[in-house]
Amino acid sequence: MVKRHDELAERWGDGKVDWRTACEEFVELGLTDTRGRAVTERNARETWLQARKHVSAKRAKAAAQPPPRINPSRLPTDWRPANAPPSTSQLVPAAAVSHSLQDLMPAIRKNPADKDDGYDPKARKASLLRLIAKRSGH
Repeated sequence: MVKRHDELAERWGDGKVDWRTACEEFVELGLTDTRGRAVTERNARETWLQARKHVSAKRAKAAAQPPPRINPSRLPTDWRPANAPPSTSQLVPAAAVSHSLQDLMPAIRKNPADKDDGYDPKARKASLLRLIAKRSGH
């Protein structure tokens, strides 16, 4: 009954099962109980209840487990998670973007917490490179 659970559940539905007719069909199929005797109505009913419990527990356990892990190298190149937003290539074509970083620089505000203390990062880098060259003997 576990192997044919879905088929039997669809056939019997949620209504009452005529266990006498079901037992006759089981005998025609050659099914017996665990001792090799013909299936009785009570035995068939109890077996069906156990089969339903077994299948529902198995399905609940499978649903509770996370999906199997797949290494990224094995994923297709066009794979995206189900809840991911569309890729940026689908949103805006690359040719439509004409802004460069230099075009955007005037729009970027300086941090008000930054002080204009005359610090020049390029000059500092040059002085550090000169110091490194001097100490290394170059």
